[in-house]
Amino acid sequence: MILINPKSTKFGIFERYVPLSVPIGVGCLAGYLLQHGKKAEIIDEHIEPLSRELLDSLLEKISRPYIFGISTLTACAKRSYDISNRIKTWYPDSTVILGGIHPTVLAEEALANPAVDFVIKGEAEKTLLELYDAVKNNKDHSQIKGLSYKAGGKFTHNPPAELPALDDFPPFPYQLFDNDQGKYNFGFIASSRGCPYDCIFCSQRTISGQKFRYVPEEIVIGEIGVLINKYGQTHINFVDDNFTANKQRIFRLCEMMIKNGFHEKATFDCQTRADAVNDEILALLKKAGFRVINYGLETASERLMVLLNKKETVAENVAAVKLAKKYGFGVSGTFIFGLPTETREDRWQAYKMAKDLDLDYVRFNNATPYPGTKLYEIAEEEGRLFVEKGWSNLNACASLVQDSMTESRLPYVPKGCDEKELRKDIIKANLLFSLRPKRVFKLLTKRIGPAGWFYLPPRWYLSLEEWRCLIKLGYSLLRSLVKIYI
Repeated sequence: MILINPKSTKFGIFERYVPLSVPIGVGCLAGYLLQHGKKAEIIDEHIEPLSRELLDSLLEKISRPYIFGISTLTACAKRSYDISNRIKTWYPDSTVILGGIHPTVLAEEALANPAVDFVIKGEAEKTLLELYDAVKNNKDHSQIKGLSYKAGGKFTHNPPAELPALDDFPPFPYQLFDNDQGKYNFGFIASSRGCPYDCIFCSQRTISGQKFRYVPEEIVIGEIGVLINKYGQTHINFVDDNFTANKQRIFRLCEMMIKNGFHEKATFDCQTRADAVNDEILALLKKAGFRVINYGLETASERLMVLLNKKETVAENVAAVKLAKKYGFGVSGTFIFGLPTETREDRWQAYKMAKDLDLDYVRFNNATPYPGTKLYEIAEEEGRLFVEKGWSNLNACASLVQDSMTESRLPYVPKGCDEKELRKDIIKANLLFSLRPKRVFKLLTKRIGPAGWFYLPPRWYLSLEEWRCLIKLGYSLLRSLVKIYI
């Protein structure tokens, strides 16, 4: 089958300088299918746009009936539906499957598109394998768990599939992306799935639930070894939602990393929570070569922290940042502006907190009510959910990455708040924090920004093209800075 990762415009004007990770979602699915003797090809639209010619060349290796699987986030839902329509036009007898967060939550929206045959809800590996066999062998699919489809003119939703253990999953198939080594940054690794918490803004729980599962340490060590020894990676970012949730696992993993000498060959970043670190954990992470820790700080208001259902406090966040800095870590923090009941004072307290803590990297996002979250329900109940056609405005980074203030609405603005004022506050906080001379100098000299999301090419200063692109980016940011004072 052919697995497709649709093009996303999440990072807008910063796209050139955001490291392009191999598509971990479709990569895991392809690896699982290949492990079970199936044929799987991957199209990543961030590398090459979908075309009839590209599909025809890949389908030469595949027997009918053709199966297409499309990974669908809310930000690229419209593109996923467009791809589905094209495929059905070009190959009318093919089977089109959608998976990912958006169709998991809104399966009937996806199935309302005549070009979509099936939706896989939740983690897709085992369901996809069963459906693959059913389609290829013309077998009944009515008992496959985790599957939604149309039957007799009605939507049918099979019982949910159990979350799989990761012990029998294959190592991530980085080799599938060898032909595009110069285009991808291979320095990303996922060593766990899930998070035991249920914050009101996080849509990931619709896929992996609140059960925390991790890849066996032996497999993770093997993957790190491949990244360092085969692909020459000197910096690797763990993309786990809550890397240190299981402390005993971190002890084992870090000790194995040190034993293999990885700390002498590469540096590492991770994301975690304030209540999931302590002196012992941080000392070991530092010894194992970790460089930056990213915390989701969200707010400086204890009242809003309770509303977010974070199950931690602002005081704990502050203490965790200070503790990480004590051990010499760079600290990256993300905040959310535009939360329910939030005031302008709350926002600028968050900005002040970021400055007072002397965070190394910060991003102030706009509150985004993704389908499947409690925030989405709140926005609906308040009558303040603003969704543009194709969900195009549901992007937590929208205010930051747009090249100027546009007419595109923020998807949620809390009661008593002016949208224009909120957008200005988001842009102002990001630019004032990040464009301070000390921060710009650090970025230009070290080349790597917050938790691996901003990256300047090696010897960028010798490239006229990079200077042209950076000047264009700087001009766009300057326009935004000027507009917030108009």
